[in-house]
Amino acid sequence: MVGATEALVWAQSRLPALLAAGGGSGVLTVLVELAHELTDPADIWALQWSGSLKSPSITAFVAGGSRALAVPAPEEISRTIVGHVLGSARPGWFDDAASDPRFAAAESVVLRHTGAVGCLPVGRAGVLYLQRQEGRFSAEARDRLTALVALAGPVLDRTSATPAPSAARPVRPVPGMVGSAPAMGPLYDSIRAFGPMPWPALILGETGTGKELVARALHAASPRADALLVAVNCGAIPPELAESTLFGHEKGAFTGADRRREGLIERVGNGTLFLDEVGELPPLLQVKLLRLLQEGSFERVGGDRELKFSGRVIAATLRKVDDPQARGSFREDLYHRLAASVLRVPPLRDRREDIPTLAEHLVGRALAALPGQQMIEISEEAQQFLASQEWPGNVRELENRTRSAIARCLAAGDTVLSTGHFDGPAGRRLVNNLPEAVDAFQREQVELALRGAGGNRTKAAERLGVSRQWLYQLLAKWER
Repeated sequence: MVGATEALVWAQSRLPALLAAGGGSGVLTVLVELAHELTDPADIWALQWSGSLKSPSITAFVAGGSRALAVPAPEEISRTIVGHVLGSARPGWFDDAASDPRFAAAESVVLRHTGAVGCLPVGRAGVLYLQRQEGRFSAEARDRLTALVALAGPVLDRTSATPAPSAARPVRPVPGMVGSAPAMGPLYDSIRAFGPMPWPALILGETGTGKELVARALHAASPRADALLVAVNCGAIPPELAESTLFGHEKGAFTGADRRREGLIERVGNGTLFLDEVGELPPLLQVKLLRLLQEGSFERVGGDRELKFSGRVIAATLRKVDDPQARGSFREDLYHRLAASVLRVPPLRDRREDIPTLAEHLVGRALAALPGQQMIEISEEAQQFLASQEWPGNVRELENRTRSAIARCLAAGDTVLSTGHFDGPAGRRLVNNLPEAVDAFQREQVELALRGAGGNRTKAAERLGVSRQWLYQLLAKWER
C-alpha cells in the first residue's frame, strides 16, 4: 500500500508524458497505458463525452488492457455508474457493482454481473473507466490513478478546449462532400473521427439530406477503403425476400430455393455494409442484425452452420430512433448497438449558405451526364431564389428541381439558369411534358407526407392513400 504523498510523487513523475501527449486522444492514450501497468488484467477505456449524460456521444476513445482495441459496446460501459461518478465529481471504486444497491436499476450492470469497477472523472468531459470480473483493484492502483487523473484533468481540458466563437476554426469539408456551412462542421469532424474506427455507425437525418454520401465518406476514411461497400435500402426490399437478401439461403430452404445463395452480409467480406433506412427492418430481421453486431456471426436461411462476419455495418434512417417516444417498433437494444458512433446530417434549411455552391455542383454533375452539352451558369437572382426556399426534400429535392430547370433551359436554348426555369412553391409554370409535371407533383406530395409523418414511411403511405409497397418502390426508383 502506498500513501497519498507517494502516489502524488508517482503521478507527478508521469506528468511530462501527459504534457507531451499533444491533443485529447494523446492524453487518453497515456492514461490507458499507465492504468494498464497498474491494473493488468482489466478492461480499460478512456473517453471524452459530449452532450448530456442521458444521450452522450463519444468524441474521443482509447481502449486498453485485455480488450486491446475492442469497441466499448453501450452495455459494457455503464452510463449509470458514469453519471453517478460525474454527479459527485469524485472518483468511484466499486468492488462488486452488480450487488451495489445504487446500481440495481442499471441493466448493463446487473445482467452482465459486473464485478469491480473504477470510474474516475478526468477534467470536464473525460472519464477513465476500468472493469474486471474477478478480484478487487489494489489500494496502490486506486491511490496512484486517483492522483494521476487529478493532474491529467487540466491537461485534457486545455488540449481539448473549444475555441471562442471569434476564433472558431474554419469548417474543413471531407473528400466527396460539398459545403462549408458551420452546421456541417460537426458532421465533418465526426466522419474524420469515426471513419477509421471499427465499430458500427448510425447516420440520422431527414429524407434527402445525403446519408448515403456520409456512409461512403466514412468508408473512404476507413482502413476498409479498398474493400467493397455494399449499399441496400431496407425499405425497398419486399418483406418476404428481406431475410434471404441480407443473410442468404441454403438450397431447399423454401419453395423456389433451387440453389445456395450468398446474402449481402456474406458478399461484403471485410468491407462495409450500408443499411439505408434500417428503421424499416421487420422485427425478426432486427433480432438477426442484433446478433450479427453482438457476436459477429450469422446463419443463412435454412442453414445450420455459423458463418463469421468480418465487415463493418453502417446504418442510416430518417426515423427518430434516438427518441424513445418516437422509436416505434425499432428495438432499443439494436439502437444502442448501432449508436456506438452517431452522425447527424443537418437539413438543407440549416445550411442555406451552402445552397449556391451545391446548386453549381449539381448543375455540373448533371451536365457531365449529357455529352457535348455547353456549360450553363446560374444567375445570381436564381441563387437567391434557391436559398430562400424551404426544401423539405433537402439536397435530393434541390437536385431534382435543378435537373428540371436544366431541361427547360436547354430546350429554350438558354445558357443561364434563371428563376423562371425553376418550378417551385414560389410559382409554377405550365410545362409541355405532362409525365414530368406528374413526377414533380408526386415528389412534392411524397416529401410533404414524409415530413408530416416524421419520416415514418408507413404513416406517410397512409396519409397519401397508397400502399406501403407502392411508396417504397417509388422512392427506390427516385434513389436510382
